Amino acid sequence: MATTGHRGGAGASAARMGEAARAAERTAQHRRARVLLPFLAAAAAVAGWAVGTVGNWQLGLVAALAVAGLGLRRLYRRAHNSWSVGAAGEARTARLLAPLVRRGHAVVLHDRAIPGSRANLDHLVLTAAGAIYVDTKNWISDKSRLTVQGGALRYGRYDQSRALQTVVWEAGQAARALGIPVRPVVAVHGAKVPAPRGRLELQGVTVVEAKRLRGLLRSLPPQPGWDAARRDAVGRLADQKLPPAS
Repeated sequence: MATTGHRGGAGASAARMGEAARAAERTAQHRRARVLLPFLAAAAAVAGWAVGTVGNWQLGLVAALAVAGLGLRRLYRRAHNSWSVGAAGEARTARLLAPLVRRGHAVVLHDRAIPGSRANLDHLVLTAAGAIYVDTKNWISDKSRLTVQGGALRYGRYDQSRALQTVVWEAGQAARALGIPVRPVVAVHGAKVPAPRGRLELQGVTVVEAKRLRGLLRSLPPQPGWDAARRDAVGRLADQKLPPAS
């Protein structure tokens, strides 16, 4: 029978955290604005008066509005929100995995809670090759690139060894909950993986460019017994043991 299942909303928990962070940021901005707006109004008025005295009132008005606009833009400038960036990356990975589900090649569960932990699994993929945990990294900075130095993966100047160890631990928790081996994979959006075919093995983790993720999954050797019925059965077990992250 055909395998079905595209379960859970990819990036849902990260999106909620991003929304909460944005709401907290907006509250703080409103608080600062109540203090700073009188000074901004005064600065705009002074700028308008100064320009108006050497030009005309229209130029003064433009100057005052420009100062006010720049000040408001600075007050309400959005900070970098890593939760929202992460959620966007997870949604992109989900779209890349969707064809495997439609063609009956995989069961995919998104955004699953790890029991007894605040951590969550981005994507649990069940294929003929067994169970694979896919963690999404949305490394999209124009100023940073992935490198391997001394056997360690670095993104820009930051060592990612701990991040890879976390992925191994998360895969291990999924394996423990389901009673089966789970292979850890990191799918990278944005940055190029410095290896042939955009894929490398480090610290027990397969790191692959996200655009090559489907190719990686298709290339893994089938495991005995992992037919459509087994994938569906493990998917149902995962629904019970690894509930959607809240």
